[in-house]
Amino acid sequence: MTKLQRTSKDQYFLIIPRDLIRLVGWKEGDEIDIRSGSEVSPGKKDLVLRKVS
Repeated sequence: MTKLQRTSKDQYFLIIPRDLIRLVGWKEGDEIDIRSGSEVSPGKKDLVLRKVS
């Protein structure tokens, strides 16, 4: 599990474990589209992030 973090310039980021990146086949320079889970149907190469209550 990872936590949403904020920079000193008031931007947000997540640190994603390397193993997850390898699992979906992402590489440096890939463009990642971020949408609400209700808007998409995940594909084989998608990584789904979900808020834990």
